[in-house]
Amino acid sequence: MEFVYETIEHGTSNFPIGIHETNCPEGFRLYPHMHSEFEFFVLTKGSGTICIDGTTYPLSQGEGVFVNSRSIHLGMPTSSEPAFFYAIVFSPQIFGSYINDIVIDKYVAPVIHHSLRLPVLYSRNIPWQEEALKTAETMYTLRRQDIPCKELKFKALLFHLWSIFCEHGRDTTHTPPGGRIDEIRQTIDFIDREYASKLTLSDLAKCAHMSESHFCRSFADVMHMTPFAYIQQVRIQKSCQILKNDDAPISRIALSCGFNDFSYYSRRFRELIGCTPSEYRKRAFASYSRQNEVGSGEKDAKPN
Repeated sequence: MEFVYETIEHGTSNFPIGIHETNCPEGFRLYPHMHSEFEFFVLTKGSGTICIDGTTYPLSQGEGVFVNSRSIHLGMPTSSEPAFFYAIVFSPQIFGSYINDIVIDKYVAPVIHHSLRLPVLYSRNIPWQEEALKTAETMYTLRRQDIPCKELKFKALLFHLWSIFCEHGRDTTHTPPGGRIDEIRQTIDFIDREYASKLTLSDLAKCAHMSESHFCRSFADVMHMTPFAYIQQVRIQKSCQILKNDDAPISRIALSCGFNDFSYYSRRFRELIGCTPSEYRKRAFASYSRQNEVGSGEKDAKPN
């Protein structure tokens, strides 16, 4: 099984929305991660389980899920059958200005701050959810079309999709938030900043304001892996970013990403990605030359 493990830019600075396709030849997988953008995720082939902020949702072919900003999410296989999904990933900024904007104040900021909780799971069996899925499908089709006013049509569809979400949202202003998720988010941010350093369990537990044993249990419950397995994945991911954009020696890249042993780095890279770092670099350069669409991308499965 071969994976391509990479970070995808979600659109452009002046049009921050991207649609990304992922092929999972041996079962649905999505590595644990979070980002500041919203995401609407649609599984078009296969089945699996998606975990969002520690809650698991069984996902069947044709169903979708909404992932809030900075929600920790990952996907796990329920079988070895091939799976395919696409994700519409968009920044809150695409809705308008953060200053004196009623759309932001009423329909975006409350979602980010969890005082308006949008439905997570979307099925074809419920009419309004089917409308959301059909809107997403239209956006997915539109992304490759060369038509007049494409950006306007794309943004109009996004606003329609968001209105469906918000119309069926739930006011949770007086619902206390779950504490451990915030602590795990803090730790993920810490790892993202300090991944090249020598990180100890004590460092991570202090960041989460937990004992080491409590932190290990909480992290595994949310992320479905150990803290150090996650650190390795982050380091590999960071090295992939550099390999795509820099012709520095691979040994230097490994060292800059926290791997002091080049042989170990190469072995772990092959285990997670399915090829050597040099092979990955060659394929990334070849793929770059074929990229000719703004706001869309394609990637293979990321390991969990």
